[in-house]
Amino acid sequence: MDAKSMILGLAPWFVFSFAAERLGADHVTIAALAACALAFAMTAYSALQGRGWKVLDVSGVVLFGLIAVVGLIGSHQVDEVLVYFGRGGSAFILAAIMAVSAFTIPFTEQYARESVDPALWHSPIFRAKNRQISLVWAGAVTAMGVCHVIAGLLAAGADVAGAHPGNILLNWVIPVALIVFAVKRTHAISGSPARPSVSATDPR
Repeated sequence: MDAKSMILGLAPWFVFSFAAERLGADHVTIAALAACALAFAMTAYSALQGRGWKVLDVSGVVLFGLIAVVGLIGSHQVDEVLVYFGRGGSAFILAAIMAVSAFTIPFTEQYARESVDPALWHSPIFRAKNRQISLVWAGAVTAMGVCHVIAGLLAAGADVAGAHPGNILLNWVIPVALIVFAVKRTHAISGSPARPSVSATDPR
């Protein structure tokens, strides 16, 4: 499996997290629109390449599109809630999508199939490994959501947005560490070396 492609699928969430923090409540709609536009571009590119629509990409289009609409029609108080808790809420939604996919068609299969022989796509081991990997990512993203919510609570009580001591730790350091952990577990489960550049979920 190409871990770089899967991490790229999370790019809209990173964009929203960074932009919402930097732009603040007055421009949270712009942050959501930027994330939605990126997710849409990724969805379109994948479709044009004949790879089909990725669950993560489509989820990003829908989720951030909805956040943008809420930001447009909501009051300033609503915008503040989106800034403080939009990251945590979107992470929980993403984690739920990942977890549900593990018991239907694991979302990681869409990335693994790009580098695995089609004859192996329906292998029970291939499906089982992707189910495990999807659950690992669901757990990691859930933990990220918890960190974002705690950061939001601290930010809501701070005089200046992003000025609380846990901002960098909870919004960036721990989430990045969780992603690194998930990538390493992905390669460990798939039987590949723990390098983002190595591809293929080997069902052997």
